[in-house]
This record gives sequence, C-alpha cells and structure tokens, in this order.
Amino acid sequence: MLFDPRPKTRREDLYDREKELEAFSKAQSPLILVTGLRRTGKSSLIHVALHDKPYIYLDARSFEERGYISYGDLLKELQAAVNHAVGRWRSLLDVLRLVEGVEVAGAAVRFRWGKNRVRLADLLNRLDQWAGERGARLYVVLDEAQELSKLRGASVLPALAYSYDNLRNLVFVLSGSKARLLGQFLKLEDPESPLYGRVVDRIELKPFTEEQAVDFLTKGAAEWGLTIEDPRQVYKRLGGVPGWLAMYGYKYVTTRSHDAALRETLESAVSLIRQEFRNFLIGREQAEARYLTVMKAAKRCATWSEIKRALEVAEGREINDAEVTKLIKNLVNYSFLEKFGDVYCPPDPVIGEAF
Repeated sequence: MLFDPRPKTRREDLYDREKELEAFSKAQSPLILVTGLRRTGKSSLIHVALHDKPYIYLDARSFEERGYISYGDLLKELQAAVNHAVGRWRSLLDVLRLVEGVEVAGAAVRFRWGKNRVRLADLLNRLDQWAGERGARLYVVLDEAQELSKLRGASVLPALAYSYDNLRNLVFVLSGSKARLLGQFLKLEDPESPLYGRVVDRIELKPFTEEQAVDFLTKGAAEWGLTIEDPRQVYKRLGGVPGWLAMYGYKYVTTRSHDAALRETLESAVSLIRQEFRNFLIGREQAEARYLTVMKAAKRCATWSEIKRALEVAEGREINDAEVTKLIKNLVNYSFLEKFGDVYCPPDPVIGEAF
C-alpha cells in the first residue's frame, strides 16, 4: 500500500523507483552510497533491493541525539544488528563463534568492548568467510552512516578500506540524508583517508516531481476507493518528499478530510524537523540564535547578503563574513539549506514551514 507509513519491503509498494533499484542491482563496487533527503525512501529502497539477499542492517539514527559516540556504543548497535541477522540466518553463528571477543549463548551473540574487545577486521573476515562458503554476497548496511563521524577513539574507515581491498564477498551499503556530511566523513578525495581513491557506486533518491506526486497521491487514494480533489495543492504545501506525501495520504484515509489531513501532516512534519534541528544544535548551543536567524531569513530563500543583513539586524552589530559563511555552510552540510544559483533555500518546503 502506497500510503503505509512504514518502510516498504515489497517491490510493488515502492513507487517509481525502478531506475534506482536497477542501479542498485547493477552496482559492482564493494561500496554503495545511497543518498537523498530524509524520507525520500532510502531505507525502503535498500530493504526492497536486499529482500532476497543476506544482509546486516545497522541503523545509525540511534546516534542522532548524541554529541559523540564511543567504540562501545558502536559495538552495542552492531551487536543488535548481527543478532537480528542471526534470527534469519542461523548459520552465521558457526563463524561468529570463531571471532575473538564474541560470545555465543544459544541463538544470540554478545560483543565484548572492554578488554579483548571485538576487532572489526576480525569480524568482517569471518562474515566474508560465511558468505563465500555459500557463494553469496553479504551486504552490511549502515543507515545514516554520517552519524558515525561522531565516533571518538576509533574509526570505521580503516575497516571499510580493508574490506574493500581484501574481502570479495562483502558489500557495504552506506545511506545518508546529509550527502555533504557523508562525503566529508568518508573523505574519498582526501589523500590522508583510508578510502582515498576508491571507486564507489552512487545512487541518489530525489523528491518526486509535481506530476509524480500527483500520480502517487491519486493511485494511493484509489487503493482505498477514494479520490483526492486537489492533489496539486498537496504538492504545493508539502513538496515532493515521499514520506510527507504518504503521511498525508494515511491521514486522509483515516480522517476523510483534506483540510484535517494537511493540517495534521504539517504539524507532525514540522515537529519532526524541529527535533532534527535540535539534534543539529548539539554542541552548537552558543550559536543557536544565529542559526535560527539564518533559517528564518532563508525560509523563503535568501542570498548570502540578505542572510548577513538579517544576522546584523538581529544582533545590532557587524558580523564577520567568514562567520556568516560558516553558519550557512553547516546548515547546507546538514541539508537544512541548499544553494540554488545565488540563493539559499530549504530543499524541502516543509523545512521552511518549521521556521
């Protein structure tokens, strides 16, 4: 069902992403990057693409509200992800028993993270062995992987590079709603990075066009025997992000009212975006007022000069050009703003609503 608010797992429920699914299936690199704004369907695309393949899925969104994470934090999430995979592929236990720092009890594993902690390279070696014995490729998914840039005292990049160069049966799939931040984390073009020079396959999910959005809403409503009177108005208010459109459709089905569905969708969406903005401000609390001023100035698009002027009016003093640029750059890196020609705008109209 198109209006089901949960991540999609069936190909027939994934609207108009055949091109992206084909690109995923044809990917040859052991490192696949899936990018796009939040709620454009990255997780759904990955789940559908891997529905008949073995994979381990680590959701790094659990780290969004933290200023930093430790190696122990990472291992706890990886442990949960591996145990979930073991529930589907019990034979994984046979190789996990051989990894130093891994304890197997019944049908579950526990990773040690203090003394004699699990080494990622050892774990990946055994997972590669398991996949090779079955003539398969095992996919390791790191959803919202840019959150791993918060890792302190360790780095996953050497393990990714080791797997890329030596393990023929593992494929890493990294998704990110903050494409610039994900690129900065991987440092593919930085000679000092372990991943420098590696060739990757990139898949970008873009918001729906107006015609796609109208068709999505029309077909989704038809599944319930309903008709949306003015789907173009919905697109005008919500934009083409599939998650917002599906949320509207779900609320329309339950309320049978366009006005109520649109109002409730905007309320929920704005609340989610404001929470994401609060997460962004972790570690930047001293500049909170400035970031809010920038977002309010650019909520309907603004030039760099207009943003600088808004900041100076708000503070009643001149502000250094470099500081203005830094504020804008951070908001662009976190996908709250995007540059279109000479102006900066929210990439999603609902983001503008939030400010």
